[in-house]
Amino acid sequence: MQRPTLPALVVLILGLALSSLAWTPWGAIYGSARDERSVGDQATDKQISLSIKADLADKDSGLALKVHVYCFLKHVYLVGAIDDTAFRAFAVKTAKGTKDVAKVTTYFVAESDTTSADLELAAKVRTALIGNGDLSSTQIEQEAMNGEVVLLGMVRSKADAALAVKTAKGVEGVRKVTSFLIPTK
Repeated sequence: MQRPTLPALVVLILGLALSSLAWTPWGAIYGSARDERSVGDQATDKQISLSIKADLADKDSGLALKVHVYCFLKHVYLVGAIDDTAFRAFAVKTAKGTKDVAKVTTYFVAESDTTSADLELAAKVRTALIGNGDLSSTQIEQEAMNGEVVLLGMVRSKADAALAVKTAKGVEGVRKVTSFLIPTK
């Protein structure tokens, strides 16, 4: 087994540390203030995603961990590496049946044993997005699965969305970038 290099570990730790800011009161306040949605829209979207996550966990907590739920302006995104087609269908049915959901989009890939590489890749992408001074990256979420990166969230403009995709594509190890970024202008 190949041991991770020091720069890779630094990138991973930095990415994880920065992502953990959202779990602090400061991170929550900052995130809410920087969000392109109104506070009411943020609350509705959070309620929708939490409701879906709870229903998925009630069905099968192990499989629920493989489906990441995002919601922006009542549009739900289900993203994950999961082979169980029945659970995928359950996730979609659950999302579509959740109160206030306007639309559901899925992005599922086959499961693989690339978890540690995907964590490292996600940290590298996050670091690259943050490091790009021309980009307001605080509201961009990303998932890395099998070398594929999915970008989600609200951005200021189409130019920001294009720049985020370009930045992610420039990260070593990224095979493909799919953007579900929503420009407000």
